[in-house]
Amino acid sequence: MPSRFRYSIRARLQWSVMALIVSLTALCGVCMVLLVFWFERTLFYNHLVGDLNSDIVQHQAVQTPISVPHGDSTFYKLPGTDHPLLPEAFHNYPEGNFEVLGGSHAYSLIVRHEAPWVYVLAQDQSEFERYEVLAIAGIVVGFLLISGLGYLLSRYIATQVLLPVMTLAAAVKDDPTPEGGLAAFRPEAYPNDEVGALARAVQGYADRVADLLERERQFTGDVSHELRTPMMSIQAASDLLQEITGKDPAQQKVAARIQRAINDMQQQIALYLQLARDPEECLREASCTLAEAAQEALVLWRGRAEEKGIALVCDQQCERATVRVPQFLIGAVLNNLLHNALNHTAQGAITLEVGGHSVAVRDTGSGIDPAVAAHIFERGVRSPQGPGSRYGLGLSISKRICDHQGWQISVQPNQPRGTTFTVTVS
Repeated sequence: MPSRFRYSIRARLQWSVMALIVSLTALCGVCMVLLVFWFERTLFYNHLVGDLNSDIVQHQAVQTPISVPHGDSTFYKLPGTDHPLLPEAFHNYPEGNFEVLGGSHAYSLIVRHEAPWVYVLAQDQSEFERYEVLAIAGIVVGFLLISGLGYLLSRYIATQVLLPVMTLAAAVKDDPTPEGGLAAFRPEAYPNDEVGALARAVQGYADRVADLLERERQFTGDVSHELRTPMMSIQAASDLLQEITGKDPAQQKVAARIQRAINDMQQQIALYLQLARDPEECLREASCTLAEAAQEALVLWRGRAEEKGIALVCDQQCERATVRVPQFLIGAVLNNLLHNALNHTAQGAITLEVGGHSVAVRDTGSGIDPAVAAHIFERGVRSPQGPGSRYGLGLSISKRICDHQGWQISVQPNQPRGTTFTVTVS
């Protein structure tokens, strides 16, 4: 199932801070640009209107077209806006306030009609326009610079904010004990904040897991130990029963079934004891190659296969399989898979295929119901086809052993019928 969180906390925190910095910087830049335009449109316009009104009053008595320069501005009193005294760039403008761009120059133009005269005030704004362009360029450069610095700052902030959490994660990861607890991990070393609460919760959870594992190991060990005594008594009674039965086929068959059940129980007890141990300890036990384990399983189950009229063969696809695995655990997996194959195969053959790093059990049985194929390794899976389709605990135990040792177990259907279980070791 895919996670609902696509990005890590660090990435989300970093981009949140980055977005905040960029947003504030952009907002400030826009406000500065608007301020420049407001200053140009409002303050300059009011200043020019005042100058125009003053010039109109001052030259009210003049009855001829005139052009009066005042520094960077020029006042015109004309009978029309197409008068030769007026520069051609200012011709034919109606009454109002305009910005005139011509080449490298820019002008602010105010035109007022008071019949029979037209009053025009033109002010050279070229210098101001250059400053305006420089100001906008500075705002853009500043925005890019602050955004770059914001990116670095957001990375630093995200790292510093998550540093206590990462330190806690490293302490938990690097300080496990074989029992599942945390030996040197001390929650009291963390401050009384969110990280400290998380540290205490992690320690409490680790303690509960350690207690649970310890109780499970003690229970498994105690039960296995207590079962050994009655098993020895049953074994002795079985041996005595075999001696008493003589040559009666029916009695010999019953005695053989009892003996097989005893052997299965002894193997299961030993298996549970082995699974209760740490995986590293299993590496120090007796080991074998996959080919050796397959041959041993073949000898153990050949008699049962012959009773059902099923051929049990071994196909070694790799001449020299040197990888070694714990002998008892790989034997338990193969025994469970072969037992399951024999239970679901009425005719045909069962083949043990041995590769360099894998061993497969291929049968020609009834196959696996597609409705339960995805849950085949769960405990007590039952097919909806009927009570006879229950797959038992063998596959679940095999999956647990593989998980215990870091192996992979998979299942594929055969054509035209049957199933193949493959165990891949590392």
